[in-house]
Amino acid sequence: MQNIGIIAEFNPFHTGHKYLLDSIKAKNNAITVVMSGNFVQRGQTAILPKSARAAAAIKSGADLVIDLPTPWAMSTAQNFAFGGVSILKNLGNVDGICFGSECGDIDLLKSTAAILKSKEFSQELTANLESGETFAKIRSNTIKQWGESYEEVLLNPNDTLACEYIFAADRLNFNTNFSCVKRIGAAHDSLEQASHVSATLLRKSILENDLTFTEQFMPNSHIDFNKVSDIKNIEKAILADLRIKATNGQLKNIADSSEGIENRLKTAIMKAGSLDELYDLVKTKRYTHARVRRLVLSAFLGIDNSFAFREVPYIRVLGFTKMGEQILKDAKAKCKVPIITTASQVKSLDEFSQKVWQKDCDATDIFSLSLTVPQSCGNEYYHKIIKE
Repeated sequence: MQNIGIIAEFNPFHTGHKYLLDSIKAKNNAITVVMSGNFVQRGQTAILPKSARAAAAIKSGADLVIDLPTPWAMSTAQNFAFGGVSILKNLGNVDGICFGSECGDIDLLKSTAAILKSKEFSQELTANLESGETFAKIRSNTIKQWGESYEEVLLNPNDTLACEYIFAADRLNFNTNFSCVKRIGAAHDSLEQASHVSATLLRKSILENDLTFTEQFMPNSHIDFNKVSDIKNIEKAILADLRIKATNGQLKNIADSSEGIENRLKTAIMKAGSLDELYDLVKTKRYTHARVRRLVLSAFLGIDNSFAFREVPYIRVLGFTKMGEQILKDAKAKCKVPIITTASQVKSLDEFSQKVWQKDCDATDIFSLSLTVPQSCGNEYYHKIIKE
């Protein structure tokens, strides 16, 4: 039996994710999941707490669920992938990485990743960066000269992430096997109803309290409507904090900021009366809405560039099955970073680990205020490992 790793958000966990897990399990594999915490890559709070999403994954076939800390979970695709792959590598007993893919062609994904890491591509990309387009658009346009099939890969969100996982493994000198499962059902971010609907549609339905609809597509999930997150619930708090930071000159070195965007952000913060207005004022042709949302939340949460392309310094366990418990026991002799199962273990960690932990604690305390019924502080310390 092999231990196959996947990196996911499960925001929320749905039938498409279950299909991916079932496809891996069908080959008699164990599954280790690295899952985003309470903030996600699109620059928003997760719709449900990470404990609820981890529990759904464990009940649906995952054997071990590990937390991807906020500085990586709410980052660029490259750094998101780097953080997730670093955890799988450092666990020491992961035999391969599997991911959902629009194209379903692992050889094409590997070839695309090889081009992305080549010196020739890097030179072409650098020459094209002054075009004013978004980084993703520039990159897909650049790779077109290697072939339209490569451009198509970079136009698909899951295929793009797949290439980033392969690229990250190369950067980390992690020699592992890669496989993919072709996505079925609705497209990423689609609002159409299909055999498998998108997470976007499910988040919309949850916020509208449409339990009848969500139950069809969220296996093994318990939705506590007191614990549904909506970033609108902390909108004024975010705006107030950013106004203070802008006034006091505390908007420097924000994660993934460049080209003097801090000045544009400061001006927008002083004008905006809502988050949507702030996003619109900051957005440029080069900055997508997702990147602007991440920029705003990074400023709010105090996430700077010191986390960029650094390995996640510990493994925080969220839940496991009996098989997952065996994976952890086996990993103790091989793991290259500390394995954290209780908050008390954090006290003995190094300075960078303490910094990461504190960012996650702060993020969770803020996330707790975004819930329908706000929760008290300290949930990172009181988290109980999910066991199945």
